[in-house]
Amino acid sequence: MFNKYTKTSIFVFIFLLQACVSPLSIQNERNITVSSISQTGKNNTGSNHPKPSETITLPSTEASTVQTSLANRMEELEALSPSRDSDDWEIPLGLNLHHNQAHSAKLSMESAIILAIENNLDIQISSIQPQIAAQSTIAADAAFDTVFGASLSKNRVRVPQQQIINQFGQPLSSSERATDIFSSSASITKKLQSGGTFLLSTNITKTESDSQEFNHEPDPAWQTIGTIELNQPLLRNFGKKVIRSQFQLSKIDQDKTGEELRKTLNEVITNTEQSYLNLCLQWRLLQINHWLLEQGEHVEKTLKIRLSYDASEADYAQAVATVQRRRAEVIKQQSEVQAASDTVKKLINSDKHRLESERVIQPTESVQANPIAISLRQALMTAIENRPDIRSLALTIRSSEINIYVAENARLPQLDMQAQMSLYGLGNTAGDGYNEVFDTDYMNYLAGLSLSVPIGNRAADANAKITRLRQMSAIASYKKGIQQATIEIKKALRDIVTSAALIDANKDYRIAQTENLRALLVEEETMAGLTPTFLNLKLQTQSGLASARTAEISSVINYNKAIAELYKAMGTTLLRHQMSINNSNETE
Repeated sequence: MFNKYTKTSIFVFIFLLQACVSPLSIQNERNITVSSISQTGKNNTGSNHPKPSETITLPSTEASTVQTSLANRMEELEALSPSRDSDDWEIPLGLNLHHNQAHSAKLSMESAIILAIENNLDIQISSIQPQIAAQSTIAADAAFDTVFGASLSKNRVRVPQQQIINQFGQPLSSSERATDIFSSSASITKKLQSGGTFLLSTNITKTESDSQEFNHEPDPAWQTIGTIELNQPLLRNFGKKVIRSQFQLSKIDQDKTGEELRKTLNEVITNTEQSYLNLCLQWRLLQINHWLLEQGEHVEKTLKIRLSYDASEADYAQAVATVQRRRAEVIKQQSEVQAASDTVKKLINSDKHRLESERVIQPTESVQANPIAISLRQALMTAIENRPDIRSLALTIRSSEINIYVAENARLPQLDMQAQMSLYGLGNTAGDGYNEVFDTDYMNYLAGLSLSVPIGNRAADANAKITRLRQMSAIASYKKGIQQATIEIKKALRDIVTSAALIDANKDYRIAQTENLRALLVEEETMAGLTPTFLNLKLQTQSGLASARTAEISSVINYNKAIAELYKAMGTTLLRHQMSINNSNETE
């Protein structure tokens, strides 16, 4: 399973410093100042607008006029409302794709986020890229590794040759020449960070000659050579900054893949949180629709009883139609719950909650609006410091600076220095030969300079201009990234403020509708007879209360979604859930 692989060998490890903070529980949520909204002008010093340095705390904790006026029976009104926060999540889920009754399995948001981090396929794909980049960085640094070389050869030469004959017809030279040559060599080469190459080598050659007319001394002859060589560019390609540029660019690319992984983690965690919140919403809507159906069935039964003496066929038919419409809404909402569950399953990719399984994920926490203090200026500063895309764009600017330096260096003339010293030795054995080498009696040396200057140097000039243009593009992209971050942060903040206002408005709307229904119930208990018109009014009031409760829950869900979106826009989703990324393969 990939989960085990990620725990042992992937480039990054996710450390849970503490338990994830659940955005569904207001009791465990801290008041964290994350972003800000400020409205001020040059001439509004004495106005009631908040100053730029001030923060806004949401949602409001002050009781509204509606809540204050009905405070004496708020407990009774809460009991009449459908899908209360204190209610559990149990509700019939309808038929699954196997045409069997659907069942549920409980899962908390904290567990869903942890499972997504461990198993999500997008994270798995992104976590491989830093490993690839790390190996590329190692490969670039390997150019400075010391290289050892060795060779061994055996050569036998037997060549016929012309003989010299004296006046008496006797040969003065042999008819052939035979030589046995054994040679070996060893070398150590090191690329220097100054751009040069250092070479240390030795050669051993053993020569045996077979000649009838001449005697060779020594025979066999062991010739030894020791060589030290340095090749060093003095202008173009000189210096550590140029020579190490490829390694530095590879390191920057590695850092970019780390930022891309962080971006993926932020997106996956945010998507998981928002999908879980949407799942909560769909469950609550199903409870509301189911409550509506039950209330409608009760009214239908009452009208059916009264059909024989004061209810008309039209009144009863209208009630039946309303009930059937509500039943259809329940069936449709059951499908929405199952679809929302599949979305969460896809994100967490867990064997415990397999996507192909028809078991529906059931939330475990109540949905409440989390307190937050927001500040636009602070949010923008946080985004510039933490957003992975902005950090990646900043790394691109760093890359362009390195490329400019290398391109400017390439415009210089090619001036290279070569220095070589060789020591020779000869003896009856290899040891005798090396003794002569170390005696330095036979020293040879070479020193030289080579110069190359392209006429016009157009290619280097063009490449230098290209790198500067690319830097201008990188800087413009960075500014554009900040603009995009500003748009996303302002939208998230605006959504938070709007949803917070809607929470208060929809809560008052729901309380007022509940009071309306309570008044009808009181009137129903005191009326001598229930007229069809009254019962139809009751159906309409039930629908109004359901709509108000739906709007209230939706505004709370949207508020929490906007908070999650804000953290993603600032690039601090991991910090919000008290997680961090540790780079385990630092190369420099």
